[in-house]
Parts: sequence; structure tokens; C-alpha cells
Amino acid sequence: MRVSKIPGLGRFGIFIDDLDLTNMTDEQWFEIGRLHLENLVTIIRDVRFPLDLYNTRMDQWGRNRQSAEYLLLKKYSYPTTADLAKAVQSGQLTLDPADMLFVKTAFDIVTRDHRGDPTHIIKVTGKRDADGNPLGMFAEGELLWHSNESGTLTFTPGVALLGSEGMIGSATGFVTTTDYYESVSNSFRSELDDMMLVHKFTPGKINPGLRDDQDFLMYRNMCPVDHVKIPLVIRSPGGISGLHYSINTIHRIDGLSEAESQRIFDIINRDLFTDRYVYDHWYQRDNDLLLFDNSITLHRRLGGITNRLAYRIQHDYSNLITEPYQPYRQDEIAVLYNEQIADIVRVLQIPDFKLPQ
Repeated sequence: MRVSKIPGLGRFGIFIDDLDLTNMTDEQWFEIGRLHLENLVTIIRDVRFPLDLYNTRMDQWGRNRQSAEYLLLKKYSYPTTADLAKAVQSGQLTLDPADMLFVKTAFDIVTRDHRGDPTHIIKVTGKRDADGNPLGMFAEGELLWHSNESGTLTFTPGVALLGSEGMIGSATGFVTTTDYYESVSNSFRSELDDMMLVHKFTPGKINPGLRDDQDFLMYRNMCPVDHVKIPLVIRSPGGISGLHYSINTIHRIDGLSEAESQRIFDIINRDLFTDRYVYDHWYQRDNDLLLFDNSITLHRRLGGITNRLAYRIQHDYSNLITEPYQPYRQDEIAVLYNEQIADIVRVLQIPDFKLPQ
């Protein structure tokens, strides 16, 4: 295994080469996980990773988790997504029209296990079925800077993206925020520490020209409730402080008007989105595995290719860390997070999850 520094991304980001994922031990995999927590973005180049092993390995670091799935199962009181899907298909359950649209779109983009039940592995592709329906999330075009579930207090902190087909000619880009945060003056950093951002979903802000049904999926995934307040400065699961600054859902700074907020956002944008902190990974092969933090790191897609196919898993890092993950420093926000994450663990039946106190 060879480890080298990714250009850009400040002091973060690593490449791993010459790694045989199919034959490594569990301890070797956990060591890579701990290395990843320190570096925020890890790109393992040229992997041979069948989907079942991909799912198993990511689950070893922490449970696959989707906030939209939690909200749906809680609303209709079903134990699993597979149970809910079977109830809908058999006519035993009738969903609200908006939920039915979400379920139909969501079920089209997930992979299936050997029983035909939906898994947590999501297809990211512009491919379509015979009726023209998208077969994956983020179906077409380029994606602007974002983090997943950015307008959700209990966002899932990790993402894994496994390339499969047609990746060459496209790029997945990253920007880390810690070095920028540490570079500003003490007075401005103090202001950033105190800022609470108000999130709101705006159609087309992440993927201009996205089809309406997929835009609705983005709404459910990114920011299902408008005007949620989330601190700007948070911690990653590895204990690194930076900005939770997903520009696809930030609306304004709490206590300031949109115009006043935008002036501050413009200052941040000018100094954050620079070559020093940005790396665009232009694929040289189809089978790279990209592992990235979803708390204080943003990602984007360049060169949206229709037949490109990748597989995405959102996951926790609970099995890699010794203490329960607590992103927030503010006591009142931390308490709210603890209550909500405990309910997610209950509804999704996540075993051995380290709950913050």
C-alpha cells in the first residue's frame, strides 16, 4: 500500500495505491479508516471491489444511514424500507402523494439484494430505463458545491463513492474548510464561531436543469424542513473543526438579512474556493473508490456524462471512533442533536451505535 498527498485540499487529502481490498484483513481496513478520519478525503485508486464487499466494508466503519429513510419509516411506523415497500406494492399501505413520489423515485435509484429488496447503495448515473425514468441520483449535468443532508441537524457524516462505468472524462471535486478557518484573523474566526446559518431548499441550486422528480428527491435528501438553524463551525468525526458550509442550502445568517448575509458569504467564498483548498479528481480509470467527510468538506461533479455510473453509500464512523460523535459546541444545539440522533438509532434499529450523552 502506498500513501501520497493529494494536491490542494490544504494539509488534508491522501491517495492510496497498490491496495488489494478483496484480500485485506479487518484490522488493515480499520487502519485505513483511522487514517481517513485524519485526512477527510481518501482516494483509493484502481480498486477491485464487488458491490457486496463494498457494502460490507463500509458497514464495518459505521451503519449506512439516510435521514429521508428515517423520516419515512417514523411517519408510517414500519421497521424497514423493504417492509414499507412490500406494504405499498401489496396495497396494504397508501402513502401521501408527496411520499409516494419520493418512494417511487428513490426505489428507482437504489440497488437490490439477492432477494430483490432495496439496499442502501444508491446508483449515481444519468442512465434511464425504457420509459425514460432516471436510474440514478444526480442524473445529469454538473453538480455545484454541496454536502449531503446539509440542511439536517443530524446529517450523515461520511460518504463513499465507488466508480463503475464511464467515469473517465468526469471529475469529483472536493474543498476542505479547516485550513481556511484557521487562516482568518482571530476576530473573524470568533464571528464565524458564533454564526448560526439558516438553511432553506432552493430548486435547481445544486444541479441547474434537474428534472422535477429528481429535484424533489434533492429536497427530501438535502433540506426537508426550511429554516433549520445549524452552527457554521462544527467538528468532523475525527475531531477536526471547520465550516459546515454547504452553499446549496445556506439561506442567511441568523439575525442578519439575506443581503447582509450574502456580503459575508462573498468574503468566505472569495478566500475558500481557491486552488489551495480545492482538488478536482479527474478520473483516469473507472474503478476508483472515493471516501470523503460530509461534515466540513464539500464536493461537486464536473463533466456530467450521461452513461457514467457510480455507487454511493452514506455512512457513520461510529465503529472507528472511541467517543460518540458530537458535531456541535453549543449546549442547546448539542442537546437537540442528542435527542434527534437517539430517535434515528431507535427507528432505524442501528445496533451498537455510540450515543452522545
